[in-house]
Amino acid sequence: MFSEKLKTLRENANLLQKELACELNVTSQTISGWEIGRTTPDYETLVKIAQYFQVSTDFLLNNNSKQNNLEDKINNYEILKELLINIGYYNKNDNITEKDLNNIIEFLKANKKFLI
Repeated sequence: MFSEKLKTLRENANLLQKELACELNVTSQTISGWEIGRTTPDYETLVKIAQYFQVSTDFLLNNNSKQNNLEDKINNYEILKELLINIGYYNKNDNITEKDLNNIIEFLKANKKFLI
């Protein structure tokens, strides 16, 4: 169900409702409404949500949850967080968000030729 997936994605990214609302240019009350299943976003906003969390709109809307993919993504982020802490890039107590990790991944992809 969309409401549960949105809440899980937001919480796994360590975002407050008001922070996600700011990113999507909506109110925190709107996010709350989506998460409790009272309302749903329009198509354009649904696309923004999918892009922000790097998932497909199909994943967000499909009742046949691809939870394994989400769990795999979370596990990969946990591994990356641990690696970044081990090499001293972050401290263990730092709040590393999913957005931070995505930015690091994109940086590494863009600079791959310099890293090898």
